[in-house]
Amino acid sequence: MAGNSDHQVAAGHRSKSPSFDTSVAHVARVYDYWLGGKDNFAADRAAGDQAIKAFPDIALSARSNRAFLARAVRFLAAEAGIRQFLDIGTGIPSVNNTHEVAQSVAPESRVVYVDNDPIVLAHARRCWPAIQRAPPTISTRTCATRGRSWTARRICWISAARSLCC
Repeated sequence: MAGNSDHQVAAGHRSKSPSFDTSVAHVARVYDYWLGGKDNFAADRAAGDQAIKAFPDIALSARSNRAFLARAVRFLAAEAGIRQFLDIGTGIPSVNNTHEVAQSVAPESRVVYVDNDPIVLAHARRCWPAIQRAPPTISTRTCATRGRSWTARRICWISAARSLCC
């Protein structure tokens, strides 16, 4: 676990950010492109456009999926009283992330993001400083970690998640 702040990024061990080839499309960045994000490159956009040619509604499906996530999290935080969220298969941070939606209606909400992709974790590391500068009423206890095909129970046992969700 890195540091003692409320916003932590853990990967089980400290290592350099992964290197990646921006000339090769990456699924997380293609999805970011479909969502209208900015964390993608020409190869990602080209691959995304090829997929759109084969499946014209794929970008709409990606945006609909993100909108559903926001509606579900908002309901769970505002109506059902849920305060702990585990987002598995997070993808590259975009708009309406789980912590943003949950903490907009319940600032005390805790969120753990887990993804098995080192590129996703590198993007999360880059994005956390902006989250840390957010007002304290909006930004509470958020972390990201790299995980494999683990169950929620196993994820809760990793040190980054244990203090947040278990």
